[in-house]
Amino acid sequence: MEEAPRLSMNGHLVVLALVAVGMPAAHLAPVAGGETVYFGEFFPLKTPAAEPTFIDERTVEERGGVLVSTHLTRDRTGATVIHESATHSADYALIEYTLYANQLGQTGTIRVEGDQVSFERVEGTERHTGTERVEGPVLVGPTLVGYIARHLEWLQAGAELGVRIAVLDRLETYGFKLQAVEAPSGQIRIRMKPSSFFIAMLVDAMYFTFETETRKPIRLEGRVSPKVRDEEGWHDFDARVEYRLIAGAYR
Repeated sequence: MEEAPRLSMNGHLVVLALVAVGMPAAHLAPVAGGETVYFGEFFPLKTPAAEPTFIDERTVEERGGVLVSTHLTRDRTGATVIHESATHSADYALIEYTLYANQLGQTGTIRVEGDQVSFERVEGTERHTGTERVEGPVLVGPTLVGYIARHLEWLQAGAELGVRIAVLDRLETYGFKLQAVEAPSGQIRIRMKPSSFFIAMLVDAMYFTFETETRKPIRLEGRVSPKVRDEEGWHDFDARVEYRLIAGAYR
């Protein structure tokens, strides 16, 4: 197997440095197993950078007829900033999502049973819960790219697909629409934009690029889960994620 990329300590670290204050220890979460599928390198979306701010590793393991997709996201020092897993079917129907650790000290779960989504988020000694009835597929970070890849044929044919993105921090889901847009030769580009006009005023559309022939992901552009920190606190991070597949095919 190809060696995992090493995170360099060189480069401009002042503004984008991440301080893992109060983050649960990574060793408390289960060790990721299964096959390494890709490494994703996160660069600032609109600012040139020679070194990635984060690197994400995706592994997939088969357990009892379902798949468990795990993402480990590390900063430039190699420290884990997000550890999350999703249990899902082969067509990316979500069963359960687990957040083991993030930069805000949160853990929690999202469960999908029929048309009901339940949330549980823990922050220190505080526990927050919520439930929601939804129509349509429910997606989280570890299932999003796979779901899009699974439906590229429909999207290429002009279909517009509606999905719900479950957000543990908010204890609710948000509607998005997937649609193919113009792309360079040999590539497929999918736009994901909020269904709500008001949400669209706050969150820009995301773009996912795939190889036409292999259906392998090339790039993601838009808001990502890791945050960046400066003297004023944590901030959302809009990134360009460049994928480097290790496995023969995406899953």
